[in-house]
Amino acid sequence: MRNISELINTIQSLGYKVTLKEDKIKVRFLGNGDPPKEASNIISAMKGNKHIVIEYLKNISMMENIFKDAVTEISKVYTVNAIHYTQKMFPETYEKAITAENKINSLWDEGQDIKAFYEAVRAWQDIQMKFIELLNAKKGVDTVMDDVYNSSNGKPGPGQGLGKEVV
Repeated sequence: MRNISELINTIQSLGYKVTLKEDKIKVRFLGNGDPPKEASNIISAMKGNKHIVIEYLKNISMMENIFKDAVTEISKVYTVNAIHYTQKMFPETYEKAITAENKINSLWDEGQDIKAFYEAVRAWQDIQMKFIELLNAKKGVDTVMDDVYNSSNGKPGPGQGLGKEVV
């Protein structure tokens, strides 16, 4: 499906928006002036591969939701400078994150294997959480935010509520 992703990326770079409504592909020009002439060839190619384009757009939509969910979970406990600290102090861990990101990008471009994409995003999310844990361990703090408990010292923090702290 790499050719399909290239078609869609190209048409979008020409100022078009591509959406899927039920099983209909919507291609709308958002740019100023007249649409570029080369767009008609790309739109024709998309029409000629309609079923593949629909499958690709559905997969990309699912992948987008998977990625957004992971980012939401990370943002619940995100600590400023966690990535920079890990890059500087733990370069091997940082390189694992880069590798995970590259895998996510590759699977996204292919737009086919939802399960592999989900697993790649989970691995990336785990590494991002590790970045946060490493920085928090350095600072000697627990990661307690929005009812998410991920303590570096194994003890509940004050944000756990009354009766949940261990003295």
